[in-house]
Amino acid sequence: MEFATIFSVISVAFLSSISHCLGMCGGFVVACNAKLAKKPVAQIWLYNISYHISRILAYVVLGILFGLFGSFVIASVILKGYVFFAIGLFMVVLGVALIKRGTLLKFIENDKISQKFIMPKFKNLIQKDGILAFMLLGFLNGLLPCGVVYYFLALSLSAGSIANGALVMAAFGVSTLPAMLGFSGLVNLISGELKSKMNYISAGIIMLYGIYLAYLGFMAIK
Repeated sequence: MEFATIFSVISVAFLSSISHCLGMCGGFVVACNAKLAKKPVAQIWLYNISYHISRILAYVVLGILFGLFGSFVIASVILKGYVFFAIGLFMVVLGVALIKRGTLLKFIENDKISQKFIMPKFKNLIQKDGILAFMLLGFLNGLLPCGVVYYFLALSLSAGSIANGALVMAAFGVSTLPAMLGFSGLVNLISGELKSKMNYISAGIIMLYGIYLAYLGFMAIK
């Protein structure tokens, strides 16, 4: 992968894990932790780790699929140009949406999908006990519609191979572990103003990388 891609993955993944991911996925984690409250500490950690490994696995599976599609895209210079240009424009719009946090972001994330396909399964699984149920809950968490996830999927596609697509999504998933594994107390020490700045920075990087991809696409078409 190019340096610009590596920088984008690491920086946005780290910043968004604190400024965005807890808000998107926190409800899932809180519900699961509440169910584990009366279990032994060792079992709580085992269940939590299994949950998040499955969540990251969901990201990796998506990265493989988008990386596979990207491998076909880069086979044609013209097609690559159009796709990169479209992805670049999408990233710019997404960056603006993450800053504005209004109707545009709701439209992009479209929680109707999760309400129809994911939440019914979540409500069924949360009633069950056992590590398999928690692993399935984690996998569902990874499929939640999320603007930041869409950004990394776009990166996976532009990475142009199955391996790179999986690597991008794995890096994103791992970077969210500190916040999602229950270190909310530490995260809460960070002021709302600093979190807002982190969101602005990550959204700015997303837009800059979008402009970069759009430029590459334009030059390929030209």
